[in-house]
Amino acid sequence: MKKITEHLNKYKIYLSDISMLRKGETSNTYVGMYKDKKVIIKNYKDINPKIKINSYLDYKIISQLVEKEIFPKVIFNEKETKFLVYEFVEEILNKKNNKIISNLGSQIKKIHDILIEGRTYTFEDQIEKYKFIIGDKLKIDFRNLEALIFKSKQYSQEIKFSHNDLNKNNIIFNKKAYFIDYEYASLNNIFCDISKVIREYSFNDFEVDILLGGYGIKNSQTVKDQIKIWTDINTLLDRIWTELMSTN
Repeated sequence: MKKITEHLNKYKIYLSDISMLRKGETSNTYVGMYKDKKVIIKNYKDINPKIKINSYLDYKIISQLVEKEIFPKVIFNEKETKFLVYEFVEEILNKKNNKIISNLGSQIKKIHDILIEGRTYTFEDQIEKYKFIIGDKLKIDFRNLEALIFKSKQYSQEIKFSHNDLNKNNIIFNKKAYFIDYEYASLNNIFCDISKVIREYSFNDFEVDILLGGYGIKNSQTVKDQIKIWTDINTLLDRIWTELMSTN
């Protein structure tokens, strides 16, 4: 903790009451106080050779996330020092209702509207990296994954900046939905994020219609087919990711 405090003090960011929240594969996360406000401190590790990630510490990306109100207010962001400090957002535990679900859809759309400049890894770039690391252990899973990705391309695709890891731990419900931890973001099909959220919250057909309406998509058989494909893709990815984390 002392090392973190001393490092950020150089930039006149004076934190107190720092404690560890969790250790992660790509970063360690802490909670602390800054000017009487609770903040989150992310200390990014050097890119893990196991995985290929896009750092979202780039000012042009993170400023869009904040401006669109899909990420908390940033206190400090310095790519070179691998530190990010942002305001803590208290989660309000509301019952699942139509307004919340609709807002979730509209907030996901804002992620996909982020503008990217320069080279950004694609979802398929990431898959190739995973395949190289794991080798033949999950040959059948990768074969099935490639077949599903090929199948998804039979539809008219919208490839956008995508979070790719919208599990419940990365979604905070306050007055609106906020999304954190974009380490695995890449250019990807929009239905990767949409299907992930549907599965995470076990939305029924009516709730899926509300979510899609908030996003700006009219539900149809074609949309349902794509959601099913990407649900299957995400299921395979979960298994691949588990194996990846156990690979030395």
